[in-house]
This record gives sequence, C-alpha cells and structure tokens, in this order.
Amino acid sequence: MRFGWGLAVLCYFSLWDSAWSATAPYLQKPDSTAPPGFPRVLDPHDPRVRTAARFGVYRYNNSSNDLFLFRESRITRALVQVVRGLKYMIHVEISRTVCDKRGHSNLDSCDFQKKKKLQQMLRCYFEVWTIPWLHQVHVPVSRCR
Repeated sequence: MRFGWGLAVLCYFSLWDSAWSATAPYLQKPDSTAPPGFPRVLDPHDPRVRTAARFGVYRYNNSSNDLFLFRESRITRALVQVVRGLKYMIHVEISRTVCDKRGHSNLDSCDFQKKKKLQQMLRCYFEVWTIPWLHQVHVPVSRCR
C-alpha cells in the first residue's frame, strides 16, 4: 500500500514539472500545507474549474429530457483532489439557454432564456475526474435539483 501512494505522489510531482507546457496546462504546483490526496479549495474563476464544470454541464445536457441546453451561470464552490489524476468537486448553478438540443454544439454562443416562463435555474454538484496522461475525463457524479 505504501508503494502505491509513493508511486502516485512521484508521478504527480514528475507531471508537475511539465504542468506549464501546452500538453498539461491543467496541472498546478501542489499546496505545500495540504497533505497529498487531501482536497484543496480552488478559485471558481480558475480556467481549469470552468473547463471541468463544462464537462459536468455536458453530462447533464446529455442525460436530461429538456428541449433546451443548459449552461453554467455561476460556480459557487470548487475543490480539487489528487487521486490517480485530478478530481474536481464543483458546486455550480446552471441555467436554461435559448439553444435547443438539436442545432447547437457550442454552449458559449447560447444566451440564457429571456422569456420568464422558460427560465429555469438548477443547483448542481459535479465530480469531474481528469487523467491527463491518458487524456481522459470522466463525470462519475452529476446531481442537479
């Protein structure tokens, strides 16, 4: 068991050296005050948090029966944990857009609903697990209410 943790920490630190390269821009230097594997608070405006939140929104849109796409309107809290990759734990508010599901693939070009009867906001919690060296992203938890 100790060998596994040691190997994981060694891999993380070796990957951190390349964190500022174009191949792994979403890694960052670990906080020296937090033990390895312990969740850390991130700034909700951090581009990595916004990217992870967008993956959560894609998951929600793909699983909902709504005619319109939703887009993140506000990220209220974000944590990251090093666990065989990076696990982002994000609390986000998502709102219905004017874009229907059939014709739009770029959420950035979708404005929020202006018609009062069609406006809807949901509070969501997403866990987004990125494994940079395998170029994989998973969203194992997606809860909205």
